[in-house]
Amino acid sequence: MAEAVAVVVPVLDEAESLPALLADLAAQEPPPAEIVLVDAGSTDRTLELLRAEEARLPTLRVLEAPGATPGRGRNEGVRASSTPLVVTLDAGSRVGGAFVAALSAPVAADSRAVAVGVSEPDARSAFERAAGWFTLGAFKPPERPGPIGAEFLPAGRNGVCFTREAWEAAGGYPRELPWGEDKLFLRALRTSGYAVVVVPEAVVRWRPRRSLRDVYRQYRNYGRGDALARIDRQNELVTLGLYGGGAALGVLTVLGSRTAGALLAAGAVGYLSLFVLAARRSLGADVALAWIPPLRLVVDVAKMHGFLEGTLGRPRAR
Repeated sequence: MAEAVAVVVPVLDEAESLPALLADLAAQEPPPAEIVLVDAGSTDRTLELLRAEEARLPTLRVLEAPGATPGRGRNEGVRASSTPLVVTLDAGSRVGGAFVAALSAPVAADSRAVAVGVSEPDARSAFERAAGWFTLGAFKPPERPGPIGAEFLPAGRNGVCFTREAWEAAGGYPRELPWGEDKLFLRALRTSGYAVVVVPEAVVRWRPRRSLRDVYRQYRNYGRGDALARIDRQNELVTLGLYGGGAALGVLTVLGSRTAGALLAAGAVGYLSLFVLAARRSLGADVALAWIPPLRLVVDVAKMHGFLEGTLGRPRAR
């Protein structure tokens, strides 16, 4: 007999996306024993919607934690649940009917395993296909199940399953970080001796951002999270170095150096072409490729912006 599973989801102003996720969770086979949603102080109709669903679904429990970070919200949900296995998901996700069963199977078989699903973009325009490739395809986790190498930390948005004992051993999710808590939690689990495995059958569909402004905000937060959590700092410093060198060449170009101008142009074209070619392998001859260069620039600038803010100790509330 399969072990009971609780699904924990922190939410904030998700009235638009929650009905679809709740319908997906209610349709799971077998159904999760508990569904715990933790509201961090929504100002839209999220809480009203959740209370109505709570009265209709016997397995749904709604908690209120105003001002909670995602990590604190997840911890509150795990603490309120009573099952041996827990699955955490992000609001805004969509999952198939066998998602919970597939993600929890490796953990039910081996209590020293931590299972992570995979994400697919639910894109509805050329821009969203390009943005989805950047967020999901450009940093896609391994396709095969098995332990993930120490150099890779998957994203918590893919869905994570772990035992209650594993959560306790890791000290729970970091409570204070507004971003990046999922990667630190997985790192703590790995340090505690748990093997992080990918489950390709456990697919989370996630809609990419819909505008350059939204992408900028997304990656600015990622940059802050990396700085505050002290992860991926080498990548951020390399990006800062590349753009710093480009800025120096730009100044020399303005001062009249043709050599600097030629080097700047060649470097920019070569750099952006690498990402266009990589995206083409996934997207094919898609008009979305036209969005790759501007998105690359926006992503880089946003992450540097957030990284510098986080490094200087200026985290902002979610």
